[in-house]
Amino acid sequence: MSKFPKTFLSPKRENNMTSFIAAGLILALSIPSARLESAELRFLGQTDFVVNETTVVRLVVERIGDPVNVTTLVLLEGDDTGDFEASTAAAFLLSSEASKTIFIAVRDDELPEADETFVFNLRLQSSSNGVRLGTPNRATITILSNDNAFGIISFNSTKQIVVDEPRGRSQYVPLSLVREKGTYGTVTVNFEISGGPNSALEDLSPDQGNITIPPGRAMVVFSLLIQDDQIPEDDEVFTVKLTGVAGGALLNPNGSSVELKIRRNDSPLRFSLSLVAVAENAGVISLTVTRGSLADHSRLVGSDDTEVSVDYVVVSGEGAGSATPAVDFVDLQTVHRVTFPPRVYEVPLLFRVNDDKVPEIAESFQVVLLEDTVRGDAVLIPPKAILVTIEPNDKPHGVLSISSSPLTQPISINEDVTDRFDGISIVRNGGNYGDVSVNWTISRNSSDRSPVPDDLSPERGMLRFRAGQMSTALLLNITADKLPEEAEAFVLRLLPDTVQGGAEVDEPMEMVFYIQDSDDVYGLFLFHPEKTQTIQSRPDSRFLSLSFLREGGTLGEVALSLTALYIPAGPADPGLARDRVLNASRSTTVLFSQGQDQARLTLPIRNDAFLQNGAHFLIQLDRVDLVSISPPIPSVSPRFKGAVNLTLTVTPDIANGEIGFTSNTTVVVYEPEDTNTSTVTLSLRRDGTDGQAVVFWSLRPIGDNQADVTPDDLKPLSGSMVFLTGQSDAVINVTIMADNIPEVNETLLLTLDRTNVENQILKPGFTRREIVIVENDDPGGVFEFSSFSRGPWYINEGEAVELSVIRTKGQLLKQLVQYALIPSGYTEFYGATGVLEFKPGEREVLVALVARPDEVPEVQLHCCLCPGS
Repeated sequence: MSKFPKTFLSPKRENNMTSFIAAGLILALSIPSARLESAELRFLGQTDFVVNETTVVRLVVERIGDPVNVTTLVLLEGDDTGDFEASTAAAFLLSSEASKTIFIAVRDDELPEADETFVFNLRLQSSSNGVRLGTPNRATITILSNDNAFGIISFNSTKQIVVDEPRGRSQYVPLSLVREKGTYGTVTVNFEISGGPNSALEDLSPDQGNITIPPGRAMVVFSLLIQDDQIPEDDEVFTVKLTGVAGGALLNPNGSSVELKIRRNDSPLRFSLSLVAVAENAGVISLTVTRGSLADHSRLVGSDDTEVSVDYVVVSGEGAGSATPAVDFVDLQTVHRVTFPPRVYEVPLLFRVNDDKVPEIAESFQVVLLEDTVRGDAVLIPPKAILVTIEPNDKPHGVLSISSSPLTQPISINEDVTDRFDGISIVRNGGNYGDVSVNWTISRNSSDRSPVPDDLSPERGMLRFRAGQMSTALLLNITADKLPEEAEAFVLRLLPDTVQGGAEVDEPMEMVFYIQDSDDVYGLFLFHPEKTQTIQSRPDSRFLSLSFLREGGTLGEVALSLTALYIPAGPADPGLARDRVLNASRSTTVLFSQGQDQARLTLPIRNDAFLQNGAHFLIQLDRVDLVSISPPIPSVSPRFKGAVNLTLTVTPDIANGEIGFTSNTTVVVYEPEDTNTSTVTLSLRRDGTDGQAVVFWSLRPIGDNQADVTPDDLKPLSGSMVFLTGQSDAVINVTIMADNIPEVNETLLLTLDRTNVENQILKPGFTRREIVIVENDDPGGVFEFSSFSRGPWYINEGEAVELSVIRTKGQLLKQLVQYALIPSGYTEFYGATGVLEFKPGEREVLVALVARPDEVPEVQLHCCLCPGS
């Protein structure tokens, strides 16, 4: 589609008329010389052109030799493909002219095309007067590829692709690329894969590469390899993105990526434990095989929507420490296979331990999951086997001892929440025949001489086991005295010489346990509710003022650890915190000495730090710890009470100034017409009004026409303005001045350059405003036929006529002017349509028409030549 408006040519015939009327034309007739002249016509200057669509090519025709009038044609060789506004052009050289310019306009047809080369030939309208064609007489115009001739590349679909990881093999996933618009040339497209969370190369191959699309191909398919990595994984989403293209094509930004989702896979199978110890009289025991857990109580991972299974084998040796199948234990499964239906995560394996009443040492057997028997989407992970130990047994009346569990994890009793404690167990190993008993005592394990019943009771007693009973709990009453106390240690002892019923007493026969500190003996810590936590700003300093309170007991030296963060305006997200604001590290410790119940902390703020209006200081209480603790057991106190986070907001009267324009959009102004000047007002705003600030600014021309901007266009070109303390708004005024000089768009950049103090800053993104003074006073000019070109003119077939188009007013821009001869100009004239190009500074362009000699009898024909724009 042409970008130039067109007019049309239509013929009108009248009696006894054989010439044409052309409004605004210069008539130039070819007058033969009285003698035979010798002249040569040829192209002058450049004859090979490489251009884009919409370009106007200038061909210069030169005459050398004798000065004679001559008419020449420039004709397209071959078929008219519609790539030019006109396929013919004409020029008339008077004897006084040595050369003439012909315009060839390339049409913008919006069709994808590769490079195209055309030839225009120079021809004589007649061979009279001895004029002949010289060389060069051929001009080559190459129109570069256009309208996406090499295509726009994208994925055929951007819908997420969902695949399963293959089991025991590899699988390919096809991806389709489409090439829209043109399909010229060979195109190479680069891609890479990201996402995960794991590296793409662990699951996909390749994770980057390139695809070649041959000429004429509109679609190509490439494949990615999905690898079986045997690693339990949740859903993984990768992004396959086209990152670049070579060969002239473009990427479609809306179709350059596609998501590839690999469903959760490789469900992990494992025993819940690697070993277990059971008594010989345990009866039926359950060994649990789990699915989906990498560790105990961890979140599920891998697939769970299909059935999976694995075989197992029972292994037992022949030595003294090996349990004998069918004698010491029996496998109760009929099939040695563990099967998990969909969404079942635990399957028990049942074994019966035979109580054979024979005194025995510890004996064991092992159950092993077989890796090569896994069926379905699952993998084995450790522990793949479990060792089952049958404890020593068969002392008929048993061996009494304190349960070994408290020996590895000391028992601590919280007096504040416990009235009755039954967490100490006495166990009976070996046989359990008959009733047995043993006496016990409790004493203090410290230098404290106060009676044991002050803290717990009873302090002594007898434990009885009925026949068949394997354990019993020691029941203690804990005294709640409401007195802040530190932790106290006690010793429980079994008395071997008091055992009755034939049983024995064996190690462990005594243990230490503790009553923890009570009634917040070390204190409750909080932000002081009666004192204000503030940001202080003084002429000589700025700081955070924080107060803390210690309620309850005040024993011990306690360290309170806290973190102070400066977070810019917006959400109080610790991840956005910035350093170099406080004159200290983020983490601070406040020490409370014994007996101290209040503390005040001052955190200085750097003098050169910028405090933004609306920013936050987030104070987080992290932990409280005793500096020294005895006995070394977990303490109940010190602890926090109430909120552990506090936010202090920077208000405008404390904040430093952040100065910028209220908008960063371009200001478009017009040169005043009714007055000599007009004013452009640009508003500034300061967030934070603490202190006085001076802002310096400057105005400078930018862009292609910056040299055209003069002090007569606007003023001033620089300056400063002052924000007083407490002032938040100000303006900069620029005066636009009128003139009568044609001008194109003039662009100026107003920049806030600096402030006079460090802690008053310029707001990022709002320190520049563009001012555009719109073109005025007809900078491109006004076009018309010259006064001596307006006819009417009368010519015969084969004769030429030349007209002059002139430009008045501005001559600053390149302008294209289209013309057409109406009616029927194309059939009657060479050069009947075309485009004239006026370069900057060019005032006049000539165009020639030649009446086609068609040897058809015709009456007078009226035609009108009309310029477009």
